[in-house]
This record gives sequence, C-alpha cells and structure tokens, in this order.
Amino acid sequence: MILIKFFLGALENSFRSPSGLTGWFTRSVMSKVNPISIQEGIKRLDLKETDVFVEIGAGSGVGLRSIVSNKNDNDNNNNIPSRIVCIEISQDFRRELEQTKKELLPLLKDNNDDNDNDNNDIVEIYSDDCKSMPFLKDNSVDKMFAMNVVYFLDPLDEYTKEICRVLKPGGMVVFGCKFQKVPQDSNVFVNVDEDAIVGTMKQGGLAVTSAFVDLGDDDANYTELKGIKK
Repeated sequence: MILIKFFLGALENSFRSPSGLTGWFTRSVMSKVNPISIQEGIKRLDLKETDVFVEIGAGSGVGLRSIVSNKNDNDNNNNIPSRIVCIEISQDFRRELEQTKKELLPLLKDNNDDNDNDNNDIVEIYSDDCKSMPFLKDNSVDKMFAMNVVYFLDPLDEYTKEICRVLKPGGMVVFGCKFQKVPQDSNVFVNVDEDAIVGTMKQGGLAVTSAFVDLGDDDANYTELKGIKK
C-alpha cells in the first residue's frame, strides 16, 4: 500500500512536469488524451496572422501542429500568428518541442515571408514558470491557451496577475479543463473547482465565460474557461 501511494504521488507530480520513468508514462497518457482537445481548442481561438500567441504547457508541440493544420484546412486564410511563444517547464517535453519546431519551421516561414521579424524567431520556446514571463512586454499578447494546465497554477491569483499583465486590453486567455478526469483531493492538482477558478480569474480583471466542448469522446471533452482582459 505504501509503495502504491508513493507511485501515485510521483505520478501526480509528473503530470505537472513529466520526467524520468513516470514522466515517460504520463507523456504517453497525455499523447493519447490531449491532441483532439488541443486541436479543437486552437481552432476555436480563430488565430490571425497579426496575433501574438502564447501556449502555456506546450508539451511536445501538438498546439504548433494544430496551427499549421488549421492553415492547411483554410488555404485562403493565413492564420499563423506573427509570434508564437511556447512555455514548457518539462525538459523532456522541451526536447520533443524543439524537434517539432525544427520540423514545422519551413511551413511557418513560408507563411511569414512578409513579416518584419526574423523567420527563425517565429516560434520561441521558454522553460520559465508562467508566474513570471519577462520575455513578454506589458499589453503585448493577443491570445493565450493552456490545456490541462490550470490545475497546477498555485497560487492561481499570482499566475492570473501575470497573465493579465501581458495580455492586451481585449486579449484572451483560454484554459481547457477536464474537471471530470482529474483528482479532486490532491496536493498537486490544486485548482479543480470551476467556480473557484472563475472567481479568481474575475478578481484578476478578466471577464469570464464557461462553455462545455463536446467532442463525442469522454476523454476529449473539456470545459473552456475563456477570460477576456477588460
């Protein structure tokens, strides 16, 4: 029983920052349950070529692939943002993310030839905890996205404050949440109460809406918490 509790505790910690053996297992789990949700979440953002976009908890790069995929599905609409910032605290995930960036960079570059920025800098990858994002200026971000991340942002009010700092007025942050799937009594999954999360977001200066996104699969379905900076 003690060994089981130890393993489950290690497993919970790995969901925040996968590494080692338990990290391999949690990355495998995430690769099965998250991609469909992330693809839908990115699509619902309606990204524009003028956007500065930030993904918190970018993982292995499913979000990046989704951006390119959405462009290919909408040939008359260049919806690849001018700046894409990926934040990922897991070293193992960052290695995979760098490979995804290398693979997709030619496609991203083709769609940003008229951009003034160096095309090699279209995608930026950072290891920072998003409680502090010094690489982002005040009021500089149009859209932020995080799937299955909000549970780990503790204390949430400090993260919300930093998110509001970098968002432009009218900019949005979207948290994808699978409340029906996460532990309800955990020291790692801290934010699992929707009403409490919404309350903290509102106190931080966001106008918040909630919508259940039904993808026809219990593992893929999620709640979209959208915060708009006032």
